[in-house]
Amino acid sequence: RRFAAGPECCPGWRQEGRACTVAVCEGEDACREGEVCVKPGLCRCQPGFFGADCSSRCPEQYWGHDCKRSCPCHPNGRCDPASGRCTCDPNHWGGLCQFPCQCGPHGRCDPLSGACHCEPGWWAPNCRKQCPCNPSTSQCDPLSGLCRCQPGWWGRRCSFKCSCNVSPCAQETGKCECLPGYWGPACQRRCDCGHGSCSPASGHCTCEPGYQGRSCREPCPAGKYGSQCVHSCGSCKRSQPCSPVDGFCLACQPGWNGTLCKDPCAPGFHGDGCLQPCPRCLHGEPCDPQTGSCLRCDPGWTGPSCNISCPVGTFGDGCHFLCPECVSGSCDPVTGVCICQAGYWGDSCNNTCPEGYFGVNCSSPCQCSWGTCDPVQGDCVLSKINLTFLGKGWSHPHWGTCWDSPWCLLAPLGVVSSCSLSAGLFCRCHSHRTCHTQPISSHRFEGPRSPCSCHPCPSPAAAALCCLLLLWCRLSRCQRQVFFHIFQPLTQTPMSCIP
Repeated sequence: RRFAAGPECCPGWRQEGRACTVAVCEGEDACREGEVCVKPGLCRCQPGFFGADCSSRCPEQYWGHDCKRSCPCHPNGRCDPASGRCTCDPNHWGGLCQFPCQCGPHGRCDPLSGACHCEPGWWAPNCRKQCPCNPSTSQCDPLSGLCRCQPGWWGRRCSFKCSCNVSPCAQETGKCECLPGYWGPACQRRCDCGHGSCSPASGHCTCEPGYQGRSCREPCPAGKYGSQCVHSCGSCKRSQPCSPVDGFCLACQPGWNGTLCKDPCAPGFHGDGCLQPCPRCLHGEPCDPQTGSCLRCDPGWTGPSCNISCPVGTFGDGCHFLCPECVSGSCDPVTGVCICQAGYWGDSCNNTCPEGYFGVNCSSPCQCSWGTCDPVQGDCVLSKINLTFLGKGWSHPHWGTCWDSPWCLLAPLGVVSSCSLSAGLFCRCHSHRTCHTQPISSHRFEGPRSPCSCHPCPSPAAAALCCLLLLWCRLSRCQRQVFFHIFQPLTQTPMSCIP
């Protein structure tokens, strides 16, 4: 039975390990000396014994408690009294000792396989042939009958003594087989090879890797390695010497790879460790594995690494072709086609955008409800405005007078307004305009709202000339013919300066 706390044995049994396997004989059923409990309350003699007092040993043909089990090995072997395992006598083999041995009087057979093990001096599968060897100088091979000479002896029967100093000789011929460090016909001469070994016939040295010279005592010079230093180092980084033993480099020069730094970079890579990809070489050709430079570049590129665009005015393979004239644009370094600036189009970029369009390739339509738009950015602008310059500013005959560039906004009919701006500036507007204290950055028309014509110079291109004229008007009295377009340079139109 089994409970949460562990197994609980049935009456007459005791737990051993995790199971109830030990029979219990207690009280009146207790076993006497020489007996063992085999079942609850049942005692028998220990294995191998029988009798009233369990003092008699079992006959060879029986085993177990009270010798009640027959031995299957009998009469060619005996059983273990407890387990019944067979042990065969010398002349039989097999699991039940049922096979007779065939090894003769000078051999014994293996109890499991029946193979014969011959006594010294005998050989053959059944150990019935006598060895021809000298037992004091050799041993006989039990399978072939050949003599195995002891060190210092040779011949078919090992009857000849070797003459090789301390070295052995060949068993068949008696030729000396010199031990390391000896050479000569009788191994009578010592080798002189500091870091190497000598030929047993000639005494010539074979150096260990890293050494050279007749006696192998000279280390390899820098840049050489191996036996007799016959190998050259690879491309170690910063010309550092490689290992004189195996040529190993700690690091490689750019363009080389491998433990010996003798493997060039794979196609398409260069530099330290061959980790950097090649640049735009023509048709994907490999670059120089050390520098990364290309023999030829793709069209439109130049320089050792093909990473520099063609100089201005050139294009194509090797940048050898001259660009056509691109009036308001630049030439493509690969094809030589003109790439126009915003606001221009045409093969030579010499045409401005047609009215109603702006931007790159003049592909964007204007979004102005009144007037036209700037061909570059698309900002809405006035087409033409006549300005009359006054002493401290400028005015439009119908839109009012402004000082120092404020803005006037559309106002209800008859309103005349003025205001003071920052830095002491003053603005006065009339003719349905009202003064606005913050300059308006947008140059677009927005329905009825419109900036007054008097405002600062609107673009960097016109700023210098426009402001120069304003300053000139303030310093002198004159009559000039000037026309001012908000986004274009000044051209001739009626204009007067007033003190």
